[in-house]
Amino acid sequence: MSEPGAPVDRARYWDEYYAAASLARRPLPSQFAAFVAGELDSPRHVVELGCGTGRDSVFFASYGHRVTGVDASEQAVKACRELSAALGEQASFLQSSIDDPALPSRLELDGGPVVVYARFFLHAITEDEERALLELAASITTPGDLFAVEYRTVRDLSGTKVTGTHYRRFVSPATVQARALARGFDVGYAVEGFGFAKYKQDDAYVARALFVKR
Repeated sequence: MSEPGAPVDRARYWDEYYAAASLARRPLPSQFAAFVAGELDSPRHVVELGCGTGRDSVFFASYGHRVTGVDASEQAVKACRELSAALGEQASFLQSSIDDPALPSRLELDGGPVVVYARFFLHAITEDEERALLELAASITTPGDLFAVEYRTVRDLSGTKVTGTHYRRFVSPATVQARALARGFDVGYAVEGFGFAKYKQDDAYVARALFVKR
Protein backbone atom coordinates (compact mmCIF):
# COMPACT_ATOMS: atom_id res chain seq x y z
CA MET A 1 0.00 0.00 0.00
CA SER A 2 1.17 3.50 -0.73
CA GLU A 3 0.75 5.87 2.19
CA PRO A 4 2.02 9.43 1.63
CA GLY A 5 2.22 11.82 4.53
CA ALA A 6 -1.14 12.93 5.88
CA PRO A 7 -1.98 16.61 6.38
CA VAL A 8 -0.77 17.85 9.75
CA ASP A 9 -4.35 18.20 10.98
CA ARG A 10 -6.79 16.08 8.98
CA ALA A 11 -9.73 17.09 11.18
CA ARG A 12 -9.16 20.76 10.39
CA TYR A 13 -8.64 20.00 6.72
CA TRP A 14 -11.97 18.16 6.39
CA ASP A 15 -13.83 20.72 8.51
CA GLU A 16 -12.68 23.45 6.12
CA TYR A 17 -13.48 21.32 3.08
CA TYR A 18 -17.04 20.53 4.17
CA ALA A 19 -17.67 24.06 5.43
CA ALA A 20 -17.02 25.27 1.88
CA ALA A 21 -19.30 22.66 0.32
CA SER A 22 -23.04 23.13 0.16
CA LEU A 23 -25.89 21.02 -1.18
CA ALA A 24 -28.89 23.24 -1.80
CA ARG A 25 -31.10 20.54 -3.30
CA ARG A 26 -31.46 16.77 -3.23
CA PRO A 27 -28.11 15.42 -4.40
CA LEU A 28 -27.67 12.50 -6.74
CA PRO A 29 -26.33 9.38 -5.01
CA SER A 30 -23.04 7.83 -5.98
CA GLN A 31 -23.09 4.98 -8.48
CA PHE A 32 -22.00 2.69 -5.67
CA ALA A 33 -24.92 3.66 -3.44
CA ALA A 34 -27.35 2.96 -6.26
CA PHE A 35 -25.71 -0.42 -6.83
CA VAL A 36 -25.82 -1.39 -3.15
CA ALA A 37 -29.45 -0.26 -2.80
CA GLY A 38 -30.35 -2.58 -5.65
CA GLU A 39 -28.90 -5.50 -3.71
CA LEU A 40 -31.11 -4.90 -0.65
CA ASP A 41 -34.42 -6.74 -0.72
CA SER A 42 -35.64 -5.52 2.67
CA PRO A 43 -35.08 -2.55 5.00
CA ARG A 44 -31.72 -2.52 6.73
CA HIS A 45 -29.83 -0.39 9.21
CA VAL A 46 -27.29 1.25 6.92
CA VAL A 47 -24.24 2.49 8.82
CA GLU A 48 -22.29 4.80 6.54
CA LEU A 49 -18.72 5.35 7.70
CA GLY A 50 -17.11 8.50 6.35
CA CYS A 51 -20.47 9.92 5.28
CA GLY A 52 -19.00 13.22 4.00
CA THR A 53 -21.71 15.39 2.44
CA GLY A 54 -24.42 12.87 3.34
CA ARG A 55 -25.65 12.35 -0.20
CA ASP A 56 -25.58 8.55 0.04
CA SER A 57 -27.00 8.52 3.55
CA VAL A 58 -30.07 10.54 2.54
CA PHE A 59 -30.45 8.36 -0.57
CA PHE A 60 -30.63 5.19 1.54
CA ALA A 61 -33.03 6.91 3.95
CA SER A 62 -35.30 7.86 1.04
CA TYR A 63 -35.71 4.14 0.30
CA GLY A 64 -36.91 3.39 3.81
CA HIS A 65 -33.68 2.18 5.36
CA ARG A 66 -32.71 3.24 8.85
CA VAL A 67 -29.51 5.24 8.40
CA THR A 68 -26.70 6.30 10.70
CA GLY A 69 -23.93 8.34 9.10
CA VAL A 70 -20.59 8.70 10.84
CA ASP A 71 -17.82 11.18 10.09
CA ALA A 72 -14.88 12.58 12.04
CA SER A 73 -15.53 16.08 10.71
CA GLU A 74 -17.79 18.29 12.81
CA GLN A 75 -18.64 20.40 9.76
CA ALA A 76 -19.55 17.32 7.71
CA VAL A 77 -21.94 16.07 10.38
CA LYS A 78 -23.50 19.53 10.72
CA ALA A 79 -24.03 19.72 6.95
CA CYS A 80 -25.50 16.20 6.85
CA ARG A 81 -28.00 17.00 9.57
CA GLU A 82 -29.05 20.19 7.78
CA LEU A 83 -29.42 18.34 4.48
CA SER A 84 -31.52 15.51 5.89
CA ALA A 85 -33.74 17.99 7.72
CA ALA A 86 -34.20 20.12 4.59
CA LEU A 87 -35.17 17.04 2.57
CA GLY A 88 -37.40 15.57 5.28
CA GLU A 89 -35.38 12.36 5.49
CA GLN A 90 -35.01 10.44 8.75
CA ALA A 91 -31.28 9.86 9.11
CA SER A 92 -29.01 10.17 12.13
CA PHE A 93 -25.46 11.49 12.03
CA LEU A 94 -22.64 11.09 14.54
CA GLN A 95 -19.28 12.78 14.82
CA SER A 96 -16.70 10.12 15.65
CA SER A 97 -13.32 8.80 14.66
CA ILE A 98 -13.37 5.28 13.28
CA ASP A 99 -11.22 3.98 16.12
CA ASP A 100 -13.29 5.40 18.99
CA PRO A 101 -14.11 2.41 21.25
CA ALA A 102 -17.44 4.05 22.15
CA LEU A 103 -18.64 4.15 18.55
CA PRO A 104 -20.37 0.71 18.45
CA SER A 105 -22.61 1.59 21.39
CA ARG A 106 -23.42 5.01 19.91
CA LEU A 107 -24.78 3.37 16.75
CA GLU A 108 -27.78 2.04 18.73
CA LEU A 109 -28.14 -1.17 16.76
CA ASP A 110 -31.42 -2.97 17.40
CA GLY A 111 -30.51 -6.49 16.32
CA GLY A 112 -31.96 -6.14 12.83
CA PRO A 113 -30.05 -6.63 9.57
CA VAL A 114 -27.11 -4.29 9.05
CA VAL A 115 -25.19 -2.92 6.09
CA VAL A 116 -21.84 -1.34 6.88
CA TYR A 117 -21.24 1.03 3.96
CA ALA A 118 -18.00 2.87 3.21
CA ARG A 119 -17.48 4.60 -0.11
CA PHE A 120 -14.18 6.40 -0.76
CA PHE A 121 -13.41 6.17 2.95
CA LEU A 122 -10.99 3.28 3.18
CA HIS A 123 -8.35 5.01 1.06
CA ALA A 124 -8.83 8.29 3.00
CA ILE A 125 -7.73 6.80 6.33
CA THR A 126 -4.45 5.38 7.59
CA GLU A 127 -3.67 1.69 7.54
CA ASP A 128 -4.20 1.48 11.31
CA GLU A 129 -7.60 3.14 10.86
CA GLU A 130 -8.38 0.65 8.10
CA ARG A 131 -7.87 -2.16 10.60
CA ALA A 132 -10.18 -0.33 13.03
CA LEU A 133 -12.78 -0.06 10.26
CA LEU A 134 -12.61 -3.79 9.58
CA GLU A 135 -12.80 -4.61 13.29
CA LEU A 136 -15.82 -2.35 13.67
CA ALA A 137 -17.56 -3.91 10.68
CA ALA A 138 -16.93 -7.38 12.09
CA SER A 139 -18.12 -6.44 15.57
CA ILE A 140 -21.48 -4.92 14.58
CA THR A 141 -22.55 -7.47 11.97
CA THR A 142 -24.13 -10.91 12.29
CA PRO A 143 -24.45 -13.73 9.72
CA GLY A 144 -26.01 -12.50 6.49
CA ASP A 145 -25.18 -8.83 7.10
CA LEU A 146 -23.26 -6.91 4.45
CA PHE A 147 -20.05 -4.89 4.40
CA ALA A 148 -19.92 -2.72 1.27
CA VAL A 149 -16.74 -0.86 0.28
CA GLU A 150 -15.49 1.12 -2.70
CA TYR A 151 -11.99 2.60 -2.76
CA ARG A 152 -9.04 3.70 -4.90
CA THR A 153 -6.58 0.90 -5.60
CA VAL A 154 -2.84 0.80 -6.16
CA ARG A 155 -3.53 0.99 -9.91
CA ASP A 156 -4.96 4.49 -9.43
CA LEU A 157 -1.68 5.92 -8.15
CA SER A 158 -0.69 7.65 -11.41
CA GLY A 159 -4.12 8.90 -12.50
CA THR A 160 -5.41 12.47 -12.63
CA LYS A 161 -6.79 13.71 -9.30
CA VAL A 162 -9.30 16.57 -9.25
CA THR A 163 -9.11 16.75 -5.45
CA GLY A 164 -5.34 16.67 -5.36
CA THR A 165 -4.96 17.97 -1.80
CA HIS A 166 -6.94 15.14 -0.20
CA TYR A 167 -5.03 12.66 1.92
CA ARG A 168 -5.29 9.28 0.24
CA ARG A 169 -3.63 5.92 0.10
CA PHE A 170 -3.75 3.53 -2.82
CA VAL A 171 -4.96 0.22 -1.53
CA SER A 172 -4.38 -3.39 -2.51
CA PRO A 173 -7.72 -5.20 -3.05
CA ALA A 174 -6.06 -8.52 -2.24
CA THR A 175 -5.01 -7.18 1.16
CA VAL A 176 -8.47 -5.79 1.95
CA GLN A 177 -10.07 -9.07 0.92
CA ALA A 178 -7.68 -11.14 3.04
CA ARG A 179 -8.29 -8.94 6.08
CA ALA A 180 -12.06 -9.13 5.61
CA LEU A 181 -11.97 -12.91 5.25
CA ALA A 182 -9.92 -13.14 8.43
CA ARG A 183 -12.66 -11.24 10.27
CA GLY A 184 -15.50 -13.55 9.35
CA PHE A 185 -16.65 -12.23 5.98
CA ASP A 186 -17.04 -14.01 2.64
CA VAL A 187 -16.83 -12.31 -0.74
CA GLY A 188 -20.30 -11.88 -2.20
CA TYR A 189 -19.25 -9.64 -5.07
CA ALA A 190 -15.98 -8.02 -6.15
CA VAL A 191 -14.95 -6.01 -9.19
CA GLU A 192 -12.40 -3.35 -10.03
CA GLY A 193 -11.73 -1.01 -12.93
CA PHE A 194 -12.37 2.38 -14.47
CA GLY A 195 -15.79 3.94 -15.00
CA PHE A 196 -17.28 3.25 -11.57
CA ALA A 197 -16.54 6.61 -9.94
CA LYS A 198 -15.83 9.18 -12.64
CA TYR A 199 -15.72 12.81 -11.46
CA LYS A 200 -14.89 15.48 -14.05
CA GLN A 201 -11.54 14.39 -15.55
CA ASP A 202 -10.80 12.03 -12.67
CA ASP A 203 -11.77 8.49 -13.69
CA ALA A 204 -10.51 6.65 -10.63
CA TYR A 205 -9.44 3.05 -10.86
CA VAL A 206 -11.43 1.63 -7.96
CA ALA A 207 -12.35 -1.64 -6.33
CA ARG A 208 -15.83 -2.28 -5.02
CA ALA A 209 -16.87 -5.27 -2.96
CA LEU A 210 -19.80 -6.68 -1.05
CA PHE A 211 -18.70 -8.89 1.82
CA VAL A 212 -21.21 -11.12 3.56
CA LYS A 213 -20.82 -12.01 7.25
CA ARG A 214 -20.70 -15.75 7.68
